[in-house]
Amino acid sequence: MQVTPLHPHIGAEITDIDLARELDEDTFAGILAAFNRYSVLAFPDQPIDDDQQVRFSARFGKLEKTSFAVGANNPYIYQLSNIDDAGKVLPPDSSKRNFLLVNARWHTDSSFREIPALASILSARLIPAKEGGNTEFASMRVGYQTLPQDRRDQLKGLIGIHHYAYSVGLFGETGVTQKELDALPPASHPLVRTHPGSGEPSLYVSGHIRMIEGLPEKEGRELAEELVSWCTREEFVYRHVWRPNEIVMWDNRCALHRVAHVPLTERRIMHRTTVAGDGPVS
Repeated sequence: MQVTPLHPHIGAEITDIDLARELDEDTFAGILAAFNRYSVLAFPDQPIDDDQQVRFSARFGKLEKTSFAVGANNPYIYQLSNIDDAGKVLPPDSSKRNFLLVNARWHTDSSFREIPALASILSARLIPAKEGGNTEFASMRVGYQTLPQDRRDQLKGLIGIHHYAYSVGLFGETGVTQKELDALPPASHPLVRTHPGSGEPSLYVSGHIRMIEGLPEKEGRELAEELVSWCTREEFVYRHVWRPNEIVMWDNRCALHRVAHVPLTERRIMHRTTVAGDGPVS
């Protein structure tokens, strides 16, 4: 197994490995160590099926079940595609396309849950040949490390209120039902958390933050957006160009991500599994 860094601040590529097969303990330990160090791992040339993806993902912990019918394929596979039921590319005014555009906002997956996600694992089943559809990543650990000390002190004890109904509501009709939104009430998480895999402090911000506890709503939202912008400065962003049958996994505890473009003319089909977290970390 070879590990090659992809960016000075986040991301590594792992080669000479077959994720379709059962991994021995030493190999898995190597993947886990790389994950805790680099936050984003890319595995090229991994033509796996859903069952194999679920099996690999479950090595990291219990999996989340899909929450939204508009993006669901089976209980553990979240299909993120820009096609309709007939296999045609979604029209520009499609509610499902709006659902995909929520992912174009810098965020971390499932931060709107009481126990947010540990990891997301995305498999490229079909990618555009020309139009693109890259995914961008940024480290919230590096974001925290580069903050001035007085700014770090100001953030101590502050709590972000993450609410999916807020973030999805920014995009109009998305196909998410009111019942699905009601099942996800606001969740509270510290703006600064300790990463359990490395022991390092990290910001924990997301496009899902509606407000910050104890601050006027507008002021809190502006602070959250300022911190996201700080983490995602140009020189700190890794832009991943997808290849067919590639798998990319990222650490939702300390990595922000967004899709750079939802293709308008070419099909893009990605299957995601999500590893549930094991509790909040202050």
